[in-house]
Amino acid sequence: MRPNYVLTGLLCLPAAAFANLLGPSYPPPRDLSSNHSRVAASWKNLTSQLNTVLADNQANKSSGVFALKNLTFSAGLFSTLDPKAKDLQLHHTASEVANSPVGVNKVDGNSIYKVASVSKLFTVLAGLIELKPRDWDRPLTDIFPFLAERVRKQHDKFRLVYDVQWDKVTLKSLAGQMSGIPHGATEEFLQTFLLYKYLEHSHNPALTDPNFYGLPPLNGSDISLWPSCLGEQTQGCNPVSWDVAYAPRPPVYLPWTSPEYANGGYIFLGLAISNLTGKTMDEWYSESIFEPLGLKSTYSSTPGNSTRPHSVTSEALDEQFIPDGGATTPSGGLFSTINDLSKLGVALLNSTLLPSEKTREWMKPITHTSSLRYSVGSPWEIHRYVHAGSGVVTDLYTKLGDSGYYGGIVVVIPDFDAGFTLLSASTQSSRSSEALLAIDLIVDAILPALMEQAAAEAVQKFAGTYKAEDLNSSLTLAVVPPTQPAPGLNITSWISNGTDITALVSTLLGGVGSRLVPSIISEQASGEIAFRGYTATQGRNPGVGSSSSLFSSFYDLNDWTMLDQLTWGGIATSLFVFDVEQNGTVKSVTPGAYRVKMTKK
Repeated sequence: MRPNYVLTGLLCLPAAAFANLLGPSYPPPRDLSSNHSRVAASWKNLTSQLNTVLADNQANKSSGVFALKNLTFSAGLFSTLDPKAKDLQLHHTASEVANSPVGVNKVDGNSIYKVASVSKLFTVLAGLIELKPRDWDRPLTDIFPFLAERVRKQHDKFRLVYDVQWDKVTLKSLAGQMSGIPHGATEEFLQTFLLYKYLEHSHNPALTDPNFYGLPPLNGSDISLWPSCLGEQTQGCNPVSWDVAYAPRPPVYLPWTSPEYANGGYIFLGLAISNLTGKTMDEWYSESIFEPLGLKSTYSSTPGNSTRPHSVTSEALDEQFIPDGGATTPSGGLFSTINDLSKLGVALLNSTLLPSEKTREWMKPITHTSSLRYSVGSPWEIHRYVHAGSGVVTDLYTKLGDSGYYGGIVVVIPDFDAGFTLLSASTQSSRSSEALLAIDLIVDAILPALMEQAAAEAVQKFAGTYKAEDLNSSLTLAVVPPTQPAPGLNITSWISNGTDITALVSTLLGGVGSRLVPSIISEQASGEIAFRGYTATQGRNPGVGSSSSLFSSFYDLNDWTMLDQLTWGGIATSLFVFDVEQNGTVKSVTPGAYRVKMTKK
C-alpha cells in the first residue's frame, strides 16, 4: 500500500475532480410523507402531472408520457423510518382492464399482478433462508443425479463449446447469473414455424419458412428438437421433463466468466431448493417468506377464483395470467401486489428474515457489466445513480420483471432506507418500454428528493454548535448541500481544550475539503451513529505522457484506501460519534480520539 505521509502530503493536492465515499452523505431521511417533506412534494407533483396527461384525451400524443395511457400500472414508495410512506401510491387503469368483464376494473395497492422475473428475488431470498451456507457452493451434479450421469457419459466426448460443465455450475453461480448455462425460455424458431404453419395456418414465410432466414431444414416431427413443456403448456413442446431437455444445450460461457441472464438457472435453483429441503415449491415460499411477512396477496400458484375481483386481468390478459408456471415459477411465475412488495422491501432493509450482516453481504455486486452504470448481484440488477452537482453515487438494488403482458420492479435503496415498487400489465407490444419509462419517471422524481430531504433533516438535527460541560471544547457543524461537491457535514469551528484547531481540520480528517459522512448507523431508531471524515480528495492533472490518469489518480479518487489512518491512542482522529434519540434528535457528539462528549446547544 501507499506510504503514509498523512501530516505532510494530504495538504498538497491540486484541484480538479472530487471523490466521495460509497454510501450515504447524510443519515437516511425519516420524513417521506408529511406536507413538509420534499419526497412527498416530488411524488405528488409527479402524480399530478401524470394524472393530468393520462386523463386528457387531447394531450400531446407524441409525448412519451401519453403512451402510458395504454398501460395499467401501480406504483408505491416504502421506507423503514416512515411507515406512512407506503401511502404514497400512483395507479392508472388502462381501458382494457377498466372495461374488462373479468378481474378488477380500477387498480389499487391490493390489485394482484403477475410479477414476472421479480419472482427471482423471492427465490434467492427463500434459498438464503432454507439452504445451508455450504449448499450454495455445491455443484449441480451433487444435487441432480441425472446431471452427474450425463457428465460421466460425456467424459470421453466432452466438447467445451457444446457441453455445459454441470459439475462446475453451483447454486451461487446460478443466483448471480454467472453460470454460463443456456438462457432458457427462449424462442425456438422450429417451434414457432410449426405452430404458425399447422395451428395458425399462416402463409407468411417469415413465420413458417426456415429458408426465409437461410436456416437448414430440420425434421419437425422429431420432438427431441423441440423445447420441453413448461407449466400448463400443452401444445408444441417436448413432453420430457424440463431439466432433461435443457441439459444437452450448449453453454453461453464457462462458469464464472461473464454475466449472462439465464432464466433456466432460476428454474434449476427452485428445483434444487425443493430437492435439498424435501419441501414443495409452494411450501418453501410460504414458510420462508409469505407467512412470516404476512404477504396475504402473494402466490406461487395461480390465485383462486375468490381473488378474481382483485386480479389485474382481462379476457386477453388471461392468456398469460391464468396458466400456472410449474417449473418456471421460481424464474417468473409469482403473483403479488405493490402493498405486499412494499412489505418485502421494508423486510429486506430491516433484515427481518436474515441476520443483518447476511443482508449486507447479499446486497453487494457479484460482478460488473460492460457499462459503468450497471452491476450484477444475486439476483440484483444494480443501477448506479449519479446525483447532479455533487457527483455522489447512489446504488439502486433492483429486480426487474419483464415478460409478455406483465412486468414489475422492486427497487431497494439502502442509502436512504427506502425504495419503491411498480407492477404493470398490458397486451400492447409497447408494454415493456412504457413500464421502463414509468420507472425512469419515478427515479428522476424521488432520488433527488430523497437526497434533498436527508440534507434538510441533517440541517435541523446535526448542524449547530456542540459544547463540553467541563472543558473549553466546542464544535460547530454546517451541512454542505447535496448540489455541491463533497456533501456531508462540514466543521466550521473546532476548539479543543482551549486550542482553536479549526485550521487543522484538513490534517486531522485526512485532506483538503474534508467532510463528515455516516459510516455506521444504529439498527435501532435511537442510539449511536458513527461519522467518518473523508477528504473529498481533488484529482491531479494528467502527468506527462498520461492520457487517462487511471493509476496516477488512484489515491486521489479512492478515499476508501485512506480511511482510519491517523490515530491517537488507537482511535482515529476522523471518527465522530453522535448520540441520537428515538425521534432522530441529536443530543451530543464525541470526537473519538479526543474522548470528550459535547452537548448540542
